[in-house]
Amino acid sequence: MELDSLKEIWKDQDKGMDQYPDSNAEILSMLGKKSQSPVAKIRRNLLLELITIVVVYVAFIIYFALNKHGRYWELSIMMGLVGIGFVFYYYHKNKLLKSMQCVTCEVKSNLQTQLHLLEKYVRFYFIAGTLLTPLLYYLTGLIILYKAKPGYISGEVLGDRAQVMLNTVPRHQFFTEFLIGGVVITVLIYFANKWYIRKLYGQHINHLRELLRQMDEL
Repeated sequence: MELDSLKEIWKDQDKGMDQYPDSNAEILSMLGKKSQSPVAKIRRNLLLELITIVVVYVAFIIYFALNKHGRYWELSIMMGLVGIGFVFYYYHKNKLLKSMQCVTCEVKSNLQTQLHLLEKYVRFYFIAGTLLTPLLYYLTGLIILYKAKPGYISGEVLGDRAQVMLNTVPRHQFFTEFLIGGVVITVLIYFANKWYIRKLYGQHINHLRELLRQMDEL
């Protein structure tokens, strides 16, 4: 175990620094390798998530921009803004993770500070992802309902499902079901996000916390 070797080096330093001139370098190297494993996994998961987000969002942006002569162009802009926000988040989070792999820095203090910042990033991502769900749901629904009005394109009577629903379902019942649907989806996304973030980031952050605890014991 690298940690056991680290403990031995740490204890040996009490016998005299001259006897072990390279101990500090060895400690930095071991700590660097120890912390690199979970951080590298977080960076890999973050990159995979970015690729998935870009592919999915670009597909939706193109679909809404071209579907029915661009009738739902507002949805394309909305999806584009959310996608840009995630890319901005990815850049700063990846920059933080990259700095956490520095083995020449003050290892313990550097790791403590940056781990705390990483936890803030993940917490923000969880909250923002959960709150964006009802916001996007209701905005998308309102835009589609508005654009489903007959005569929107050159006086053409549009046969959209949304318009059919409005014509066949009482208006108050439709909006009640629409509001309840948003609440249900938000609750489901909350628990899905909780599991998802735990799977991609939480377990590796716990690994880093355990490393700091072991360093304290030394």
